[in-house]
Amino acid sequence: MHSARRIATIHIREETDVVTCRQSAKRIAGWLELSQLEQIRFATAVSELARNVYQYAGEGAFHFDLAENATGQLAGLGFEATDHGPGIAAIDQILDGSYVSPTGMGVGLRGAQRLMDDFDIRTSAKGTRIRARKFIYPPRSFPAPAQLNVIREQLQTDGAADPFIELQVRGTELLLTAAELQNKQVELEATNLELENTNKGVVALYSELEKATDEVREASESKSRFFANMTHEIRTPINIVENISKLLLKGVDGPLNPEQHKQVSFISDAASELSELVNELLDISEAESGRIEIVPVRFTLADFIEQLRQFVSALSQRFPVLDWEIAGTTQDVELETDRHRLFQIMRNLIGNAFKYTPSGKVCIRTYLPDEHSIEFLVEDTGVGIAPENHAKVFEEFLRVRSPSQNQIQGTGLGLPLARRLAGLLHGDITLHSELGKGSRFLLKVDRHHGSTAREPVGLDLSGVNILLIDDSEADRYLISRLLQPYHPVIIEAVTAASSIDKLHAVRPDIIFLDLDLPDIAGEDLLESMDWSMHARVLVNTAKPLDEAALERLGRQCRAVLQKSHPDYPEQVLYQVRRLTEEQRDAH
Repeated sequence: MHSARRIATIHIREETDVVTCRQSAKRIAGWLELSQLEQIRFATAVSELARNVYQYAGEGAFHFDLAENATGQLAGLGFEATDHGPGIAAIDQILDGSYVSPTGMGVGLRGAQRLMDDFDIRTSAKGTRIRARKFIYPPRSFPAPAQLNVIREQLQTDGAADPFIELQVRGTELLLTAAELQNKQVELEATNLELENTNKGVVALYSELEKATDEVREASESKSRFFANMTHEIRTPINIVENISKLLLKGVDGPLNPEQHKQVSFISDAASELSELVNELLDISEAESGRIEIVPVRFTLADFIEQLRQFVSALSQRFPVLDWEIAGTTQDVELETDRHRLFQIMRNLIGNAFKYTPSGKVCIRTYLPDEHSIEFLVEDTGVGIAPENHAKVFEEFLRVRSPSQNQIQGTGLGLPLARRLAGLLHGDITLHSELGKGSRFLLKVDRHHGSTAREPVGLDLSGVNILLIDDSEADRYLISRLLQPYHPVIIEAVTAASSIDKLHAVRPDIIFLDLDLPDIAGEDLLESMDWSMHARVLVNTAKPLDEAALERLGRQCRAVLQKSHPDYPEQVLYQVRRLTEEQRDAH
């Protein structure tokens, strides 16, 4: 509101002045053509406040005014009530409805406040001033001076109010108000019925949504199980090809001639690439279901940098036009985290940098920002990524393509998996990149993640009896070749039935038990063993196991080994060494 223009003033000195004040309020509201209900509300608010002025202050005045907005239009009808009484105690409690008076004091004031659109009160021991207004919407043309003079003259010539006539008017207004309330009640009942019907529809909709959500969840879990089972089924033969080709390349069964070495290298490289793809698919599946296990080990930063240097050196052979650089820190530090997962993250970041850099340079730098964390920066001078695509590159199966990148192969899994793994290592990956100006991926993780699993050193299995219960000849061969340099006594069984005699006759020191045997399930065979033998069993399986299965098996055996795990050979040697040392210490 911009300003207010005074219409009339009513002085309250006698009780009849309260009636006059109400009648004046009603006439002004009617003159402004407010609705009949709004006229009654305005007049009732004025009447209640005028009665308060007379009752508690003895005398006072009511000033009626018209409110004008900034454009000169009529926007409200208001009044200002003033008195020089003792003021109103507990005014805040009265206005918020929390005040309780045995005489009913404050009820009229609170009611008047609720009947008006704008209400302001100032009270003290020197008196009280109340300003209130009822808005007129939409605003209308402001009355001309001649019209204002007409209403003023009408109010002055009406004379003293007749209380009996006023009572009749009040009775009529009460009937009108009751009729209005009855209409509102009918409308409220209709609205409640509509809301009830709507609520029934909402409940039915929520039920359908819940059912649909359950179906989607079940479908997602079925997809994840199928996905995990299929990738495991694919991984098993790939791992056999990969591991046996590595044994051939190491010359375990004699040196290869140059041509054979070249051929086996091709086999090994192809198996490694295929294994990497399957591993990413399985890791994504495990990350979605929360089954990725972090295995912290201790290693030095210098050793890890050397591992990265060897990887980049081999990778750079496929990108002869690119320069590359790896810079470590000035001091070597010890890390205690999952080395395999850390290398997996860096392999994905570095591989992306090479793939998306047609020419120029790829740099890998290491920083120690504080004593608790470590940072790896992978920077390239490649095609870059537009800001609007920064979040997209971390979405699974999504690749940001451009005409210059059509020949670049990939699944779109590397960066999403890298970020998930970084989170598991208590870290994160941040990206800074502009289109055409290269990219900078910064990996930050904790230096120390958890307990340490030491790599097996100085392993001696002389005189140790090891029973391999597995129907896969390739898997038995792989374990035999892994353990042969440490001179154990290897005993093999291809079925559960053929292993029973060996279990009782030899009482092996270590037992590798496959869960998928052709005659009896591995778990059933495990349960049939005596408890003293359970502590010697290493469950050796390619089956995907959920948390419940791992917990159940963990109570009945020494450890569970996953044949398809990338660190499977290292885990075999570690578990064998730990079990052997514990048995020797016991004796």
